[in-house]
Amino acid sequence: MIVVERSITYLNDIKLDSLKGFGEKRYSSLKKSNLSTVADLLRFFPKKHIDRSQIKKITDIGESDIDKEVTMIGNITKISVFTTRSRLRITTLSISDDSGNVKAKWFGPQYIESRFKEGEDVALSGKPDIKKTGSIEFKNPTIEKFSDIEELNETGSLIPIYPKVDGISSVVIRKALKEVLQIVDSPKDEFLPGIKDVLPQKILEKYSKISRSKSFQSIHFPKNLKEYNLAKERLALDEFLYLRSIFENLKSEFKNKNKGPVYKFDDAEINDFIAKLPFKLTDSQITSYQEILEDLTNIFPMKRLLQGDVGSGKTVVAAIAVYAVVKSGYQVAFMAPTEVLAEQHLKSISGFLQYSDIDIYFLSSSIKDRDNIMKSISTGKPGLYIGTHALIQEKVVFSNLGLVIIDEQQRFGVDQRKKLISDSNIVPDQLVMTATPIPRTTALSIYGDLDISSINELPPGRKEIVSYLFTGLKEDNNRVFAKCHEHLNKNSQIFVVCPYIDESENSDIQAAEIVYKEYKEKFEDKKVALLHGKMAYEEKERIMNDMTEYRIDILVSTVVIEVGIDIPNASLMIIESAERFGLNQLHQLRGRVGRGEKQSECIFHITKKKSLSTISEDGKKRLEAIVELNDGFKLSEIDLEIRGEGKVTGKNQSGRSDLKIADLRYDYSLLLESKSIYEQIKDTDDSNEIFQEAKLLFPNYFVAEGTTWEY
Repeated sequence: MIVVERSITYLNDIKLDSLKGFGEKRYSSLKKSNLSTVADLLRFFPKKHIDRSQIKKITDIGESDIDKEVTMIGNITKISVFTTRSRLRITTLSISDDSGNVKAKWFGPQYIESRFKEGEDVALSGKPDIKKTGSIEFKNPTIEKFSDIEELNETGSLIPIYPKVDGISSVVIRKALKEVLQIVDSPKDEFLPGIKDVLPQKILEKYSKISRSKSFQSIHFPKNLKEYNLAKERLALDEFLYLRSIFENLKSEFKNKNKGPVYKFDDAEINDFIAKLPFKLTDSQITSYQEILEDLTNIFPMKRLLQGDVGSGKTVVAAIAVYAVVKSGYQVAFMAPTEVLAEQHLKSISGFLQYSDIDIYFLSSSIKDRDNIMKSISTGKPGLYIGTHALIQEKVVFSNLGLVIIDEQQRFGVDQRKKLISDSNIVPDQLVMTATPIPRTTALSIYGDLDISSINELPPGRKEIVSYLFTGLKEDNNRVFAKCHEHLNKNSQIFVVCPYIDESENSDIQAAEIVYKEYKEKFEDKKVALLHGKMAYEEKERIMNDMTEYRIDILVSTVVIEVGIDIPNASLMIIESAERFGLNQLHQLRGRVGRGEKQSECIFHITKKKSLSTISEDGKKRLEAIVELNDGFKLSEIDLEIRGEGKVTGKNQSGRSDLKIADLRYDYSLLLESKSIYEQIKDTDDSNEIFQEAKLLFPNYFVAEGTTWEY
């Protein structure tokens, strides 16, 4: 007999109502949970497994099991419900095996007494509470019913427990999956055997991966944990390959549909411009601008991320690109999130371009000469146009836009970034810059959405910032003030940053004012100032000018200084309640110092009276990472692990993705492996098969509004 293997696409055409036991009612419930085909069911992965080999008798549960998850099998002997005076509903199940009895209690849910009956066999998993009397109690444990205790013997060592589907138990799901897996492994009338593998055998052997058929069997009904992990790894790899194929095809489609500007710039002229810069470029700056210029010579629009730590010299690389594009007769739009940062870029780039004949314009909400600038934009006059959100107002229409540069791109929404590009009759090149890519950007760059240029060196003479983690306890609080005296004695300036305590800006200001008063009392002989977002623009400008001119010793501020402030004489950054900040913010704030010749330091100070043990696990991970690492890109990878990549085909900047089994928090190395595998098969029929499955399993891929490929 010739065995024909069928793809996931084929299995997706077989509806679940063709399976035994799936009538109209059950099929309707499954459809509500996006389960309608055999392919959907195969990819309905268990949320956990009960390890039958680790099931304990009641008499074997002891003190050593406290704070550990314990699984037991027993029979429900009694169900009781009690409502407290505060109307809290408490459901108690008495469960016994042949060795003893336990009680399981649930606080609130009403489904327990309606779903379970006396005399039924159940598996119970949770942390036991052992009373002084020796009795055992479980609070809000997970509970699973078995129609027949013998089912445990049929299932294998690990029993799959599935996410809740209204009206359908895990028992029903297990039976359906057993039928499906048996069908695809043996000839039947409606099905042909086997699940086709999209990866060649030589690839599977090279990377030590199991077959797809084996992976589906083992993800649901593994014989042991090792088998389960191999299956999970293989299926996660498939998901990464799907995404890789989606973005590669989006790229190809995008290039076929769109053409970018055509530049004619003189290499000798650009080299002369670089030679006139007041400093020598680092090796990574040279590599970065060469990568950008190479992109600019292609007929396809550039999509590139320029990543570098705060102060690493991204702006001068951008200036080289500006020079090349404007000298070719095109406009450049340079957008920054705040007026302060836009003005800083204006000052920096004007300095780099001072020996050129390039016109530079500044557009913001407060600029008076808007009409003339708008006229230059609409008539297509070549030049550099620097601004804030004012660049994407309705009346601003570029007619000759060659390059869009977006700084601190995480500050702009998807629609805002698209506005600059969609208004142009050609698709301009795009360069986004950031000191720390947000998790979603990192994910997309790995998937293939963005090309990356990374500046991984500090400019000559720039010293790495030394970081400290101090608790909020009295001894460490005193150490903070001692560090302040140390830096003030060297005639250095200090930043003290306070977080958002809650969603109220007033609370933020109030907190900063409290810290401000504390520092004024501690340092009576020094000039201490306060800066926050509610101040008038003129007041904020005055304070920042005073800081720049050394008229302020200590500046207590909210997060308004996160970007756009360059004070070379500031050598100490103190971040109060550091556990409340995101990793990206912590890195950005630290980068406000370390810009001069003095050795700079940054103190991450936990909220007063708090120790490290009192903050969340994610908070600890962030603080440990920021103290250990200065590399922005590595920090973004850790941020990705902690926060998640967000919806790959949506607008969310963080959170769990639409992936079913792959998880970038834990599967980062597997993701990198998938890149290598895809490169080896991308020009074969296998890659096309992967893409066809990807379209099926990620139906929203063609409207991936959150990706930077959408225009």
